[in-house]
Amino acid sequence: MSLLSAIRVALEALLVNKGRSTLTSLGIVIGISAVIAMVAAGSGARQKLDDRLETVGKNLILIRAGGRTQQGLVADFVPLTRDDAEAIRKEIGPLLVGATAVQTTQRLALTRTGKSATDVVGVTPDMQRIRNWQVTQGHYLTEDDVKKMAPVCLLGQTARRKLFPAHVNPIGEWVRVDRLRLRVIAVLGEKGRSPTGADQDNQIFVPLTTLQRRLVGEERIGLVLAAARSEEVIERAKAGIVRVMRQRHHLKAGAADDFDVSTVREMAQLAEILAATLTVLVGIIASISLVVGGIGIMNIMLVSVTERTREIGIRMAVGATSADVLSQFLIEAMVLSLVGGLLGISLGIGAATGLAYLAKWPIDISPFIVGLAFVVSAGVGVFFGYYPALKASRLDPIEALRYE
Repeated sequence: MSLLSAIRVALEALLVNKGRSTLTSLGIVIGISAVIAMVAAGSGARQKLDDRLETVGKNLILIRAGGRTQQGLVADFVPLTRDDAEAIRKEIGPLLVGATAVQTTQRLALTRTGKSATDVVGVTPDMQRIRNWQVTQGHYLTEDDVKKMAPVCLLGQTARRKLFPAHVNPIGEWVRVDRLRLRVIAVLGEKGRSPTGADQDNQIFVPLTTLQRRLVGEERIGLVLAAARSEEVIERAKAGIVRVMRQRHHLKAGAADDFDVSTVREMAQLAEILAATLTVLVGIIASISLVVGGIGIMNIMLVSVTERTREIGIRMAVGATSADVLSQFLIEAMVLSLVGGLLGISLGIGAATGLAYLAKWPIDISPFIVGLAFVVSAGVGVFFGYYPALKASRLDPIEALRYE
């Protein structure tokens, strides 16, 4: 019997009991679809995370006030100052793009045409280089603006849309925050959402001194931002910042830090570890499902051998060899498993597409994973179908013909 004839006979035998065959392959379908969907969704999620990290800055270093315990709680809170940022910029300058103190307050911003509850962020000119934030209209802050506590501001795209109509050029217009009137000198390019989901464009940037002395009346800060010149020097820059901060805070050897230095890359690695852990858990569940599906195939093939004992006897009586019977039942098991695999691949791609649509992230369906899923489903059929096929091939033709 040719291979095509064997496959045709196998399909005919399986279609005799459509419901039983469908239920038997269900475990294969669930296992394969789970792997395809989670790998595709996981790859898309990582790509989305990378895109968002690009908007934040992959080389970003955050220096926050207060040390952190092993549980992540704040301990020994000591506020940071502008001088800390200046010291970091001077001491670690060759490794950094820049360093800036950052102070943020939430306020209601008003114009003649709109209003917006937004973050008002006090920064220095280094912020543009650190965040690589493009200016679409106007010009960025200057050192002179910081020295003079100038009443000027820069608008993120979301803040600009809320405060001014689309046809109005906001440059030179005024924005009132509390009792302070700020003149718009720039509109920043769009950044989108951060990895935490916050809208980076719903912000108004002002000179740090303007915010500290003319708006909030507080010069203590909780955050300093810096950016390494490349990924290769991030760890060196981080170590240098820790050294400078310990010197400025007069910490003795062995004393715990009263500040925290972290990088965006570390946050990304944590997210990748969580994603990898989830993928492993799904893989384990899918493996169990495949094993259960394989056992189902073995069980149904054993039942099939019993039901078709007389048929096997007739085939052997007219010249079929044990190898012919073995291959026939092995192909039936493989076809059953492959059908389940193909349905699982289709269902997995559909589920991944649905997840991507709902979560608004891209999908990355790897041809390698699809091919591997196909091979695995065939392997399950061969592995679990071998024993029933072997049992069928070893039947005595005379005894098989007598079977009722």
